[in-house]
Amino acid sequence: MRFLLFFAVLLLTILGCKSPKNSETTPEPELEIPETKIELPESVKQLVYKSYPSASKLKGLSEVEKGRVYELSFENNNAGYNAIVGTSSILRVAATAGEAVPDSLVAKVQSLAIRGGKLSNYRKLVYLNEQDSYGADYELNGLKYLVRFVNGGVTLTSYERGFVTREIKDLPDVIQQYIAARNKPNPTFVNSLTNLNEASRNYIINNNELVFSDCTIRLMSDGSKQYMVSVKFLGATNLPILFKENGQVIWVGSFNRIRQFEQDFNGSPALWAPNLTSQEITYFRDLLAGSSQFLGFNLDNFLNFNNSFRNEYEDNRGYTFALSNSNNEHWYLSFNGDRELVYSSYSSY
Repeated sequence: MRFLLFFAVLLLTILGCKSPKNSETTPEPELEIPETKIELPESVKQLVYKSYPSASKLKGLSEVEKGRVYELSFENNNAGYNAIVGTSSILRVAATAGEAVPDSLVAKVQSLAIRGGKLSNYRKLVYLNEQDSYGADYELNGLKYLVRFVNGGVTLTSYERGFVTREIKDLPDVIQQYIAARNKPNPTFVNSLTNLNEASRNYIINNNELVFSDCTIRLMSDGSKQYMVSVKFLGATNLPILFKENGQVIWVGSFNRIRQFEQDFNGSPALWAPNLTSQEITYFRDLLAGSSQFLGFNLDNFLNFNNSFRNEYEDNRGYTFALSNSNNEHWYLSFNGDRELVYSSYSSY
């Protein structure tokens, strides 16, 4: 009997220790992650107010280029906007709330070689020194594009947002340093151009090798950035160099064509001759045949083959393809030295 009494007391003691009141766990307070606040310079605010006098609720979203270029949102006449603004000009403005894509534009896209994708977020786009247009997001074969509707035509670009700057100070320091290091004459290189006569070499020998013209900064869908820098090469022509944010060159324009001139700069048959190897031709022909949006843009077409080049500058290599089909549609494709697609654009007019 004593054993049973002892057991009962012990059981009550255990149950008391596990009563609902005692078993409740005090919840840990949730840590609030403070919202990153981007302070906008007064000069940036004034640029917005100058173009949009009724602008309100300006909010800094990010520093696209630290201390130089800002992404922000604001309201104007009861509409929301997203803008990219430098310290001296507004570089891009777009509506933040898109609308349904008009049926007529959906039908137009579905009649083109780029059909089969998904359109969304139709909105007005305003770019520096460009005609205002309407655009939408477009996902096709797992890739994200920005589609724009301009003058009855359709263009497609492989970046989410972009803007143009003519101020080299808007670029990362490492890219500025790359250009500055070549912003001087390069007589050793010029004298190596034995395809040119002496008069032609003397014409460019005192010109700076690279001079900055402008840059298109692309904000990609994965959060990365690309810098398509246009430079004047030896004072003779403008050519592009594509950089990553860390200054790595990932693609170059046709700097090596200067070696295809014969004697002078008046042109020659060799200037436009394709320079791809047979192995490169086979590789890219198979690559294009494997994607639906490139059907009809193959290298078996004489004009397409003649607009396919391997580009070289210093120890950098890139590939350029300017392709068209019988319906006046065009793809411009850029591949890096590892044959990876780094940029693409499409147009139909």
